[in-house]
Amino acid sequence: MTDGTNGGGARLTTGQLIGYGQFVIPLAIIGLPIGIYIPAFYAGTLGLNLATVGFILMIARLSDVVTDPLIGFLSDKTHTRFGRRRPWIVAGAPLLAISSFMLFSPVGEISNFYLLFWISAIYLAFTLIAIPYIAWGAEISSGYQERSRITGVREIFMQIGLLTAISIPLIYGIVNDVGENAASSRGAMSWLGISTVVLLPIGAIWLFASLGEPKRPAIQSVPFGKGLKIVLQNGPFRILLIASIFGALSASVGTGVAILFYEHVAGLGAEAPLLIFVMFVCAIIGAPFWVFLGGRVSKHRALGFAAAFNIAAFAFVPFIILWLKPAAPELVLPAMLGVAVVQGLTGGAGSILGLSILADIGDLDMLRSGEPRAAFLVSFLGMVRKIFEAIGIGLALPVLAWAGFDPKSEMHGQGGLDALLVVYCIVPLVLSFLSMLVIWNYPVSRARQQRLRAALDKRLARQGLPPV
Repeated sequence: MTDGTNGGGARLTTGQLIGYGQFVIPLAIIGLPIGIYIPAFYAGTLGLNLATVGFILMIARLSDVVTDPLIGFLSDKTHTRFGRRRPWIVAGAPLLAISSFMLFSPVGEISNFYLLFWISAIYLAFTLIAIPYIAWGAEISSGYQERSRITGVREIFMQIGLLTAISIPLIYGIVNDVGENAASSRGAMSWLGISTVVLLPIGAIWLFASLGEPKRPAIQSVPFGKGLKIVLQNGPFRILLIASIFGALSASVGTGVAILFYEHVAGLGAEAPLLIFVMFVCAIIGAPFWVFLGGRVSKHRALGFAAAFNIAAFAFVPFIILWLKPAAPELVLPAMLGVAVVQGLTGGAGSILGLSILADIGDLDMLRSGEPRAAFLVSFLGMVRKIFEAIGIGLALPVLAWAGFDPKSEMHGQGGLDALLVVYCIVPLVLSFLSMLVIWNYPVSRARQQRLRAALDKRLARQGLPPV
């Protein structure tokens, strides 16, 4: 099928969209706890040093600097009867299942090395799976709007997975009457690991049965060094890359200390997972709107609008903590819920429109390089994001420890609590604002993307190759 509104790109059926998108659920179920629960679980529940946990998470994340571009490069070069992307997903699934279980259901002596080993294994497994999977989605259609539709459906399933990840600790806390720290308890973490082990193979089989891999003919084969040079000379990609750097720093700093902030500064305790739950529900509700708006005003403008509303809502957090909480503590939860609603409605825009923009950049890259390199672009962007995510969490937790904050303590000094407020809110606000400013002037509109497609198809035709 084709869609006349998206520049001639193939339009997927509902069954194909669901089959593709649902595979992200088990990835989200295990991905959210890595960012939110692991610092509180290993530093609070299991008793490791907070600064050391932050350093370990940073070191493990930096291992992707090598593996991400390597897997992306090899995935683009892979040619089998089974496809280019599927073999890598099959290779990564068992490793992700085993490492998830070991990280979230720790056995034996829990040491710094134990955390480093299994978190590194999870990151490697994610690389093996996520880069080919996202690249596969970027190649399904060449249509400007259809690409946002694909990423939008994937984002909806992502939020469903995140909701599941939030619901599991809530349900565990209710069933076992754990109390305020259910989100970082051993039992809740174990349930999260087991759910990934069960759902991952089901999702992979469904994905493979629902969707074939499109054929992407290459005009020429590009060596790694030359290909890297072409990427770095790609102006639109550089803009997306810089915006992503600020976004990655903002997300990693805020997310890494979120549970600590909710429990120790906001004083929400058992209500903390409710805020995250509401945020993800609203992200599902808001996802179709960002797909629509990206087609009407261009993807980068829609992304800028989403960031502006998100920033405006998050800016109320310091006022809630510093003024509302002392005067009317019973209103803190409703106020924070209001912030969570706006953040949720706008939060999915980055994943939907950012990765759709990256797919459009792939057209320009193929026009210049002569090779379809969706996985390399995904991996390079992911590698840079992970570097700065690692820097963000690697600096945030030691800063809190330096300021005197100790998650294992029942009494906290005001300096430690103030530092936690700054790290959770003020720093991400500044970084998000910078990201919004960068992406606002992104140059590839719908019209330019369609011109790129036409030029690429003509070049392929001159080589006797079919259009992509």
